[in-house]
Amino acid sequence: MKDDRLRSPVKPDYMAAVGLAAYTFATCEWQVVWCSERIRPGSLDKLVGEERTAGKIAKFFMDLTRSMPKSKEREELKAAAAEFSRLVVLRNSIVHGKPCTGPSGEARLSSGMVLEIVHLEDAADAFTACGIELNRLFYGYLSTYIPQ
Repeated sequence: MKDDRLRSPVKPDYMAAVGLAAYTFATCEWQVVWCSERIRPGSLDKLVGEERTAGKIAKFFMDLTRSMPKSKEREELKAAAAEFSRLVVLRNSIVHGKPCTGPSGEARLSSGMVLEIVHLEDAADAFTACGIELNRLFYGYLSTYIPQ
């Protein structure tokens, strides 16, 4: 029924933190997809058409960056790819977290530990920082990159 969602015991500030973490990860993930497209044209259709999981997108991107010609920028892309791969695990802990009651008595997600707002904010910051680095490389080095 309309407004049944409001019966959930979770507080708006917690849901805002969950939502922001999910959104910032999605923007980072799409920056990976666009960088992949610049490195290997046709990647966008492959990644989107096959509806790959974040983990598979991370592996694809890591493989792409490893096969690029050696350069300082390739190393930066490889580092960003490794960071994105690490962040996929963090994102999965949030998205696949299990509802629980935290030590404060409030509704939370748990994934090996109770995820508090500070953890979600730290995750959103990490997702955003990775996306910023990928964006820098996309509009910098990759804007003039000629695929091999």
